[in-house]
Amino acid sequence: MRIEQVDLTDTEKIHECFEVSLAAQRVDEPEGPWFTERPFGGWLTAGWSSDPREVWLAADRGSAAGWYRLELPSRENLDQAGLTLVVHPAERRRGLGLALLRHAAGRAAAHGRAVLNGGARRGSPGEAFARSVGAKPGLVEVQRALDIGRLETGKLGRLQGPAERAAAGYSLESWAGPIPEDFLEQVAMLYNAMNDAPRDPEIAQVEWDAQRVREGVNDLRPHYGLRSYTVVARHADTGELAALSEIAVDPANPGWGFQMNTVVIRKHRGHRLGLLVKIAMMELLATTEPQLERITTWNAENNEHMIAINEAMGYAVFGPPTTGLRLDVAAVADLPG
Repeated sequence: MRIEQVDLTDTEKIHECFEVSLAAQRVDEPEGPWFTERPFGGWLTAGWSSDPREVWLAADRGSAAGWYRLELPSRENLDQAGLTLVVHPAERRRGLGLALLRHAAGRAAAHGRAVLNGGARRGSPGEAFARSVGAKPGLVEVQRALDIGRLETGKLGRLQGPAERAAAGYSLESWAGPIPEDFLEQVAMLYNAMNDAPRDPEIAQVEWDAQRVREGVNDLRPHYGLRSYTVVARHADTGELAALSEIAVDPANPGWGFQMNTVVIRKHRGHRLGLLVKIAMMELLATTEPQLERITTWNAENNEHMIAINEAMGYAVFGPPTTGLRLDVAAVADLPG
């Protein structure tokens, strides 16, 4: 077994990582939706942020058996590293996961990181492995899905009327694709408003500015090959953007929509803007993505406000929740085996 660093421009090696990931997802998350190859490659090499990362692939007799991706925050959380570790189902329970973890801990230590952060579905082999090596559980997030074909006729309309009355003094705007340059600063304020949502207290908040939105959103999203849509609410008196909702659609799996961010700035809360922008998004998607069948979203299990909005719209729990996991880098060296 060899563990070698992946050149992030090597499309063949990235494809090997994708094949391992897809095999694992089919076993661990049989209901899907699964990463398709282009967004997987974008995530593996470019990430959801502009932070540095490295990928290491384990091969046995020339066949990919597992890999890990180590993300190295460059602004906040400089003592931490994000770890995603995947072993092909046919290669499990042979010590490969532990070998990759030891290797990842060594690389994290070389970068001056003291903590590895990850996550796993409840009841999954990944969670069992994480607990066996002493990882500590953190924030729990729950996935929900909206089955568009089963929406009760008129349901969203009945929600929309009261929301529009509560949001008198606000107007809605939308766009497809990158965030317009003129909106970058205000979108940064909206992203920062997510920092008061439930989170792991041991992970520092991300602080956004216009340049970070430009680099971490507009410059990165083209790598994923997704079609993205944004709806915002604007406060008429001040011109401020007060709320935002973003959804992406993968052309390779066009029946699924993926909710990204939904947020309302604190001083504008209480006007049902979160519900309003999400319903407006549904109207937009009915025109731009009429083939959509389901939309999936994630919320911290104690994010009562956003969960209430989603459930009012018809979202239902989909699959087991995911638990955030933390492991001290130094503790890995003491693991048996």
